[in-house]
Amino acid sequence: MSTLLLYKEIRALNRDQHKALKLKTSGDCRFAADTHIVPLAGLEFFQAARSYPIVFIGEGDNVSPIALLGLREGLNMFIGEEGQWRSNTYIPAFIRRYPFVLAQGDDEQFTVCIDESYSGWNEDDGRELFAEQGENTAYLDEMISFLQNFNAEMQRTRRFVTQLQAMNLMVPRTLKLTHTNGESFMLKDFLAVDEEAFLKLEDDQVIELNKEGFLGWVYAHLMSLGNANQLFEHYLASKELLATKH
Repeated sequence: MSTLLLYKEIRALNRDQHKALKLKTSGDCRFAADTHIVPLAGLEFFQAARSYPIVFIGEGDNVSPIALLGLREGLNMFIGEEGQWRSNTYIPAFIRRYPFVLAQGDDEQFTVCIDESYSGWNEDDGRELFAEQGENTAYLDEMISFLQNFNAEMQRTRRFVTQLQAMNLMVPRTLKLTHTNGESFMLKDFLAVDEEAFLKLEDDQVIELNKEGFLGWVYAHLMSLGNANQLFEHYLASKELLATKH
């Protein structure tokens, strides 16, 4: 899965070229309306598990956790008609960092970049990125710190996945969702922690997971799978709404 999901025109942030640039922060999340998955850091599992199914996708070294936002490609069930994220729902950090991103160069150094295609950019209204003398504003420094922390947590999440794989805990899963009206949906092609294998871990393996801070992430992931039924409810409701409009 590409970590450049959502981004269309990535450019390195330049204090000369972008000195007058401002960002209008309206909370409009329509830029994510067409994505049904979003990468998730393990540290986010506890909050995300209240709203989304957290599953794993990919193969080999590219397995990563995602929050499932919809049951079909191109449909995010958590964005309303006004572009706002559903109220009282955790917004993943991957979404909150947009339209900023850190890009890693061949020299292993990170460069702050922006998506120039984002409609919130302008030179008249919004949060300034650079002050009069060209130095970073407090807002830009805050965003850079957020990006750095997010990258660090994604690296830690990579170690988490590697450890699960080393313990042979990752298995392909299929969920059959059934509604009281008789409709059903098969959620497949994802990976999840094998509960039986997890319960059979040796004591020292459980202690190892706990010391790393990973044990709680496993429980949050397993608990989150129950949200698939709620997502199915939203999916059917959206289908009915579309049917009434046409």
